[in-house]
Amino acid sequence: MRKKTVISLTVLASALCLLAVTVDAQRGRRGRRRGSRAATAQQSAPQSAAIADSLGELRWGMEPREVHQHFRTQIEERYRQRIAKAPGAIEEDRYRREMGDEIRQLRESYVRFQGARTGWDLSFLRGEFTHGNRESMLVYRDGNSQNFYFFMRGRLWKWFKAFDASVFHGQSFEQFAGAVQGRFGEAADRSGRLVEGGPRQHWLEWQDSNTRLRAIDQTRFYGFYCLVFEDKNTLGRLAELRSNTVQTGGNGDHALVESILLPEDGSSGSTGEGNADIADRITGNIRRRQQAPEGATKNRPAQGSQGSSGSSGSSSSGGSGGGGLDLSDL
Repeated sequence: MRKKTVISLTVLASALCLLAVTVDAQRGRRGRRRGSRAATAQQSAPQSAAIADSLGELRWGMEPREVHQHFRTQIEERYRQRIAKAPGAIEEDRYRREMGDEIRQLRESYVRFQGARTGWDLSFLRGEFTHGNRESMLVYRDGNSQNFYFFMRGRLWKWFKAFDASVFHGQSFEQFAGAVQGRFGEAADRSGRLVEGGPRQHWLEWQDSNTRLRAIDQTRFYGFYCLVFEDKNTLGRLAELRSNTVQTGGNGDHALVESILLPEDGSSGSTGEGNADIADRITGNIRRRQQAPEGATKNRPAQGSQGSSGSSGSSSSGGSGGGGLDLSDL
C-alpha cells in the first residue's frame, strides 16, 4: 500500500512539473510575440502627408539633368524679376552676372563618387554615400539651408537639407523638434547609429508611402540640424545597390566638383573654383565653419527663413534675422 502511495505521489509531482514547464513555455511564447509586436511598433514611423508637399515638383527617380534644370529655372526666374525692376543698365548687368555665377556654381557642384577622394569624404556627408556604386550628388543653396541631392545609378533618391545653425539662435533640439513636428506631425523618437560604425545620433522619423523622413541632431559635432528625405524603394535595396563599394583614394586629386554630366555650352570640365575651401575640409578647420552649411557660424546674421524643397530663396547671405526656425514653406 505504502509503495503504491509513493508511486502515486511521484507521478503526481512529475505531472505538476510538466504542467509548470508547459505554462512557462506558453508564457515565453506569448512574451516573445508581444516583444515582436512591440519591436514592429517601434520600427513603424508615423505617416505624414506633408512629406509629399515638401518634395514639391521633385520626384524620386529624376535624372541629374532634370534636377539641375529644375533649379536653374528657379534661379533664372528669380533674377528675371530683379532684372525687370533694375533702375538702370549697370544694375541690370550686375544682376545678369550674379545669375550667371549662381548657374555656374550649381552646374559645378555636381560630383560623382567614383573612388577619387573628394572634400565631401571628410565632411558631415561622409556617411550618406559610397564610392564605386554609380552614386553622385548635386548641391543647391536656398535662403536658410544647403541642399544636397543624391543620385543612385543616375536616379534621385535622397535629399539632405542642412539648415544654417544661425537660424536657430541657440535653440535646443527639443525646440527644433517642436518646429518640425508642427509641420510633419508627431514623430517617432529614435536614437542609435544611422551608419554602421558611425557615431550615436538622435533623430525623429516619419514616413509616407514613398519616402522616409528623418530630422537629425547634428549639433554635437557640426553645429546644425538637418532633414533627410529618402526614397523607401531605394532604401530597401541599398545592400544590393552598394555591392561594389571601393575605398577612396585614386589619383590623389581632391577635386570637389566634376561637371562632365552637366556640360554648359559644350564645356566638359570644371573651373576648379569649387575647391576653394578644400584645404579647410582636409585639415578639419571646417567643423563649425565650412563643414557646416554656409552661414552656420553663430556670429553671422540669420538667413531668411525660406525653407522649401530647395526651389526658392537665394544663394546669397542675408535675410530677416528673425528668431527661430520657420518651416511653414517647407
